[in-house]
Amino acid sequence: MQTSLASPARSFLAAVAFAAAALSPAFADESAEAFVSQILVEANSVFGAADVETRNAGIETLVDKYVDMNRVARFALGQYARVATDEQMAVYRPLFRKYATSVYQSTLDAYTGETLEVTGSVDRSARDIIVNSKVVGAKPGGQYADLVVHWRVYRAGDGAQTIVDAGASGVWLAIEQQSTFKSVIANNGGGAAGIDALIADLKAKVGE
Repeated sequence: MQTSLASPARSFLAAVAFAAAALSPAFADESAEAFVSQILVEANSVFGAADVETRNAGIETLVDKYVDMNRVARFALGQYARVATDEQMAVYRPLFRKYATSVYQSTLDAYTGETLEVTGSVDRSARDIIVNSKVVGAKPGGQYADLVVHWRVYRAGDGAQTIVDAGASGVWLAIEQQSTFKSVIANNGGGAAGIDALIADLKAKVGE
């Protein structure tokens, strides 16, 4: 009899604990906000570049400086990162860097001439922080009026911070890349053969 009563009691307490956790306030992260604000100071000058070549070169510099490309590259492989050989990763990483940089360039091209500013942040954990930003002076009803540009910050054990994803209005670049990459790998047999197919696909995309 005691056993039959204990299970519902535990379930109830677990439900209460879950609800309490869900209602707990998320605290802003001033360090991560300052980090992204500094990036945006540099990015806003890039967005104002007079020509595409200068703008793209500026974005590439920012990506190399602030994005943890190795971490993002592994994330994009999903579970297949565990089966990729050292030789495959040596080929894949530079290809991914070129591909991801081109995605950042094409995505951020939408903000040419605009200025972004940090509006707040949410700590997902001590090392995983989402910083939000918006277009300064966006006109009510305009294309940027309700736009939220997100920056996912990873904080290492020593406190160093890097960008590991970016997106707008809930759509994340690295998550989209992972979905696409996993599909390519799975559709080509998975494992080493699938990763070789992904590498071939990336070579075609970056013109190698």
